[in-house]
Amino acid sequence: AHSAFSLSSKQFAMYTKLVFESKGITCTLLDGYVATPILAFAVCNIAASVGIMVTASHNPKQDDGYKVYWKDGCQIRPPVDAEIASAIIEKENLVPWIDYGEQL
Repeated sequence: AHSAFSLSSKQFAMYTKLVFESKGITCTLLDGYVATPILAFAVCNIAASVGIMVTASHNPKQDDGYKVYWKDGCQIRPPVDAEIASAIIEKENLVPWIDYGEQL
């Protein structure tokens, strides 16, 4: 996760899970560190609607973040990517919905 927030990848994954669960979306957190292709396989195997891979690998720190996989096991692509980006910057989504720190 981004160093400016002092979050580890595991913490970022847990916060992501909490955000989805706070909106009533059931989440499965894969055990331990897994390779990205495992996530793509798991999305299809468990018939998930979406999969999120928190990344912090060999890339420079500014490239850390996460990859979103659609229900077909592929990374999101237009128009889904733009729809997600638009939802992220909506005013009501720019502040925490709950105190996630208390949830950990």
